[in-house]
Amino acid sequence: MEVAAEEAEVVDAPSKLNERIGFVVYVNSLKQVKALRRYANLYFVSKREKYAFLYTDLEGHEDVLEQVKALPFVEAVVRSERPFISETYETKSK
Repeated sequence: MEVAAEEAEVVDAPSKLNERIGFVVYVNSLKQVKALRRYANLYFVSKREKYAFLYTDLEGHEDVLEQVKALPFVEAVVRSERPFISETYETKSK
């Protein structure tokens, strides 16, 4: 019975994943997009629309946004609002 209790403890152990946030970076030229990998994880690049989608940890993302905005080839940065929106919905009572 002791073995089962130990296994239950391992299963019940919470796994801590870092909260992530995404943001879109509009650039003047796609030549410099590789440089964005130094600041966050590069997820997607649109050649036609000239933007890149990046992910970074929620903790300290403001510093990363400011650093990316300061780059000379960046036109605009748009932060994702998903981490700040409540994902629990209430049903409508009749």
